[in-house]
Amino acid sequence: MRKGPALALAVTACASLIACQNQQPIVRSEAPLIIDQADVDLPEEVRVGLLLPLSGRASSLGQDMLRAAQMALFDAGPNSVVLLPKDTGGTAGGAELAAQELLNEGAELLIGPLFSQAVRAVTPVAQAADVRVLAFSNVTSVADQGTYLLGFRPEEQVERVVQYAMDQGIESFAGLAPDDAYGETAMRALERAVIEQGGRMGEVHYYPPNLEDPSSVVREIADYRERQAALEGERRILEAMGEEDEVAQAVLKQIESLDTFGEPTFDAIMIADGGDRLRSVASLLTFYDVDPSNVQFIGTIRWQDDARILAEDALEGGWFAASSPDAFSTFEDRFNATFDKKPEQLASLAYDATALAVIVQRDLEDRTFNAISLTDREGFAGATGLFRLQPDGLVQHGLAVLEVADSSIREIDPTPIRFEDEDDGLFGDPFFQGGADAFGGPFGRTPSNVPDPPLTQ
Repeated sequence: MRKGPALALAVTACASLIACQNQQPIVRSEAPLIIDQADVDLPEEVRVGLLLPLSGRASSLGQDMLRAAQMALFDAGPNSVVLLPKDTGGTAGGAELAAQELLNEGAELLIGPLFSQAVRAVTPVAQAADVRVLAFSNVTSVADQGTYLLGFRPEEQVERVVQYAMDQGIESFAGLAPDDAYGETAMRALERAVIEQGGRMGEVHYYPPNLEDPSSVVREIADYRERQAALEGERRILEAMGEEDEVAQAVLKQIESLDTFGEPTFDAIMIADGGDRLRSVASLLTFYDVDPSNVQFIGTIRWQDDARILAEDALEGGWFAASSPDAFSTFEDRFNATFDKKPEQLASLAYDATALAVIVQRDLEDRTFNAISLTDREGFAGATGLFRLQPDGLVQHGLAVLEVADSSIREIDPTPIRFEDEDDGLFGDPFFQGGADAFGGPFGRTPSNVPDPPLTQ
């Protein structure tokens, strides 16, 4: 089977790198340039534009993404890529202007932007110039021909955790989500995944995204009033049997402390949210007698929003799909050693996008970043784990299933080492060459994974 180069290459010390503040420097690899003799009419350098929010509300993330891209360029070893960072200001208009400037400066690939509105603005500009875009958004609707979304989409997270739940014998599902675009996307994905995998889909309810009291919504999906009424009915029946009926009296004593009778109509419930709302909704579910020991709580990457979920008793034993947390510490340690600070989690996407640019340009000898090269069916392995660009612009990630357990998060079903193909079994090994020892660093044959933060871009 064909082998290829891994994205995450040799890990080297990059302590000399200086973070970009107000400047937007051209970033060059210290390695010597490789001159493609076949392209004598093209410049020796392969210019790659970076569209990042270096100012504005997401500037901290933008700066970390720039640092991660620099780190990837140096880790890759000898290559011809030159990074051209441009500030988008975190706006669609800023991204469109920056993209046009980069194309005027000869950019042959655009990495970024971050937010979906900016991706929409940049796509037609790039398409007109026949230049590909590796964007960081996770909003499926902005994927397009030549525009690929590296962000972790809620649809693939939902599908992964539902598949795992059903493998454990769970058959019926319900859903709770904020009444916004993210919630609607996650619930549509839940319904589709459950039905396609042969499960039973129950009710889906939405609560206000502005943290108004969600009690009524949670009470309704828990069938709390109906189960309360069932309890009262059971008590009346038992009481009518009389005090002389010892069995009836024993059962009455057993149900004295109950608030409801019977279980909810679902085996698992998805809470597609994070932070304070997640903790509030999970706690209300237990208040309305949805017992996590009987009903499996499942979620999305947003469960990683807030470390306080680890202290929420209602979420103990809950499952969600994400990248392996162990691998993030590897990327974090490398980043921290280089820049003396810990990265924001999405910075890993910029690392992988830059490394992918080097792989395609240097190792696949394609400086046009043709769709055939970018959408290699075996996929790539990088700091965010195993991933594959698809012709429709979506990116498929190899995700693990994680569990909240004992005030920590542990991996209960690992990331795949290869993609499954519905037509012919397996896509085969991703682009690995010789394992970890071949790269002299922590990224190796087993895909490394970095958790995605909660941001819906």
